[in-house]
Amino acid sequence: MKILVLPDIHGRTFWRTAVERADSCDRVVFLGDYLDPYGFEGIAVSDAVENFREIIGFAKQHPGKVVMLLGNHDMPYYSDDYRALASYHCRWSREWHDVIKGAFDENRSLLRMAHVEDDVLFTHAGCSSRWLKSLGVEPASLAEVVDVLNALPSTAQGLQQLFMVSSWRGGLDDAGSCVWADVHEMVNDYEGLSFAHCQVVKQVFGHTQQVGYDSTGSIVSRKPITTPTMKMLDTRCAYLLDTSTFTHEALPL
Repeated sequence: MKILVLPDIHGRTFWRTAVERADSCDRVVFLGDYLDPYGFEGIAVSDAVENFREIIGFAKQHPGKVVMLLGNHDMPYYSDDYRALASYHCRWSREWHDVIKGAFDENRSLLRMAHVEDDVLFTHAGCSSRWLKSLGVEPASLAEVVDVLNALPSTAQGLQQLFMVSSWRGGLDDAGSCVWADVHEMVNDYEGLSFAHCQVVKQVFGHTQQVGYDSTGSIVSRKPITTPTMKMLDTRCAYLLDTSTFTHEALPL
């Protein structure tokens, strides 16, 4: 299958050009983090909100084809109970909270934690074997993993499990959740996520932005971090993924 993958948005508009290819793709997957723009990119919160509404509109225009995943920056707007788990959420907008929460509340049917295509698992930050075991469940298949992850926001315990943050991100938990896992803990998840019908699950996620500086001091995007079984694509551009070969192609901005 050909999957158009849209990594962390944070108010950016690169997705608009990318979705011009939507008709030639089997699926379009947004990896979450639609709001909370970075100050150094000069994107106003109001613009990020309007951008999010445009993404929702695009998803509604293509029912069944567009998947919208939730990221760690989305969860404080998606759930007040999640937001209450900590007194601080990075770049969370108190001023725009009610407006953004209203957009999430009105479109909950479009949003989910995880998605699978051709035995490739899509989440915001990756699903490590250590974190999955900490949930106290033993899914027998990748489809069951997706069901477990998608059910987490519906319970208090599930929200707490989604708020698990490892030391890689300044937390105290042994492993980060599927919206908080750092790419380092995913790469070093030596056991890997595996089931009887496959060796190690192939995963696609974002969350760990890859940026640096060029010789002039300007901020530039770096390459994605990939292994034979995972692709961390948070580089401020869209990707075309071939699930049959597990290869990717960066699309021009």
